[in-house]
Amino acid sequence: MNTLTIHPATNDQETAIRMFLDALHVDYKSSDNVDETTYLMSSPANAEHLQKSIEQGKKGEVTKLSLDDIWKP
Repeated sequence: MNTLTIHPATNDQETAIRMFLDALHVDYKSSDNVDETTYLMSSPANAEHLQKSIEQGKKGEVTKLSLDDIWKP
């Protein structure tokens, strides 16, 4: 079975695609319903990196930037 990623340009296109898939009884899921934390934690390497970053944040090991400095190299 294949996975298709579709990027409708308008809400009308999205509605038409959903109606078409419903008419064919094709299962699909919308990315608006994806729990981002669960998705990000599904990769062991990514989960480890996120946990490390969370711990650094709790310890105050962060770099603060002003909005004026965000785009500076």
